[in-house]
Amino acid sequence: MTSVNDGGHIIYLFEDSARYIDNAVSYIATAIEHGHHILLIEQPDTYQAISNMLEGMISPDQLHYLHYADNIDYYGCRGDFDFRHILAHFEEITASFRQEEVSIRTWANVMTWGDHDESKIRGNLMTYERHTSCVVRDFGMVSICAYNAVAISASLQTNLMREHEYVMTDQEFFKSPLYRYPTPEDVIFPSLSVQRQLLNEQKQLLIEKEAIELANQAKNEFIAMMNHEIRTPLNGVLAMAELMAATGLDSQQEDYITTIKKSGSSLLRIVNDILDYSKLESGFGQLLKEAFSVREAIAETLNLLMPSILSKNLQVYTIIDPEVPEILIGDDGRFRQVLLNLLGNAVKFTEEGSVSVLVKVLRADSAATRLQITVKDTGIGIPPEKRSQLFLPFYRVDNGITRKTEGTGLGLAICKRIVELMNGEIALGSGDAAVQGTVVLFTAEFAAYPEALHYY
Repeated sequence: MTSVNDGGHIIYLFEDSARYIDNAVSYIATAIEHGHHILLIEQPDTYQAISNMLEGMISPDQLHYLHYADNIDYYGCRGDFDFRHILAHFEEITASFRQEEVSIRTWANVMTWGDHDESKIRGNLMTYERHTSCVVRDFGMVSICAYNAVAISASLQTNLMREHEYVMTDQEFFKSPLYRYPTPEDVIFPSLSVQRQLLNEQKQLLIEKEAIELANQAKNEFIAMMNHEIRTPLNGVLAMAELMAATGLDSQQEDYITTIKKSGSSLLRIVNDILDYSKLESGFGQLLKEAFSVREAIAETLNLLMPSILSKNLQVYTIIDPEVPEILIGDDGRFRQVLLNLLGNAVKFTEEGSVSVLVKVLRADSAATRLQITVKDTGIGIPPEKRSQLFLPFYRVDNGITRKTEGTGLGLAICKRIVELMNGEIALGSGDAAVQGTVVLFTAEFAAYPEALHYY
């Protein structure tokens, strides 16, 4: 592995797409400069990007050394990884220049798609890799099989590492002689013993990663079960309390029922927050795509809070940029959830003065609209030393024993996760130093509503 002239089958686990293309271009250019033909097995758009970069690195007459195969055509689209089909395809593509007894190098982006489940695809793939290693040795080739480490499971990465002596990451490839063809004194590459030590460490990390994935799966299954096991009996208690409240009760019994209802509702809110946050953190919080109105969402959210607003005699101001489209495509429910949490906090912590909502368009085109929503209040404000922790889970500004407000401290953490799913950000604004209160602003991106649908 101290020269690109050595034969070998190398697994390349990449995470950075830009680094992947750069490594591929350097590997291909270096090989062509030394007279090797290259078979590039890649997606069409990535092939085009690599080809464009190569045009500025090698002469036009050298470009015929580069041969291309679409990786879906090459490997098949079902995840079977039929080695006989792949070998026949390889021999067909390389037949013209193999007759000239030229040296061949390959670079393949192996896609793990398919109709089968992951275990079946993994089995097919490992069988294919074993056969490929034999062919590479027979042909005396250098063969790079690249896998997107983000897209494949830790168990598949572990299996690949167990099967192959040479496994590289983005940085390891960049630092290896395969990236360029240096002079002998420039070659810095770990010895085989060091490589094996690094490989064992990588294997251990992947095994630990796989264990974490299994633990997360168990946690997700537990959350799904608790979603039913906790909420169902709790809703039953609240329903029975409602029924009992409708019977003939004396004043003391009515107080008992009121306490049950209030405590049950508070507990249900806590359970809902915990389960909702866990679901979002576990990756189960997928956003819906539905037509909705930002103006309606804000108006109806304020209506829900109107009893508290009126009881405190607060002023409410709503300013919406006229450029905000009447209808957008996004998750109406999650958007309202963020609004309700932010406006609810504003009303909760404001005893007098006003609450304001401002909406403006940051960017709009035919595909999407990016909005900035700002919620202001004239309440108690947030101490400077606590501002940086506000969006952490379970954090409360008034977290003492004598706190006056209820809550789990999860509301803003949930808002942060939802906003991130909407391709946005949430933060505290600076506000006016002369005016007491809090400013929270968040951005969110929504798809444009097709004009043609307005008439249906």
